[in-house]
Amino acid sequence: MAIQRKVWVISLPPKLEKEAAQLVKKEEKTKSELIRQALRLYMETKKR
Repeated sequence: MAIQRKVWVISLPPKLEKEAAQLVKKEEKTKSELIRQALRLYMETKKR
């Protein structure tokens, strides 16, 4: 069974986009992986 996904389009200020792009390259992740990880961490901290 295939995993269903939804696509979000987001906008970032230039500085944040540049920093995120550098992190993606350094950690050898995709942009989607980076955003998913960041969102999970954010949601975990909000639950506390």
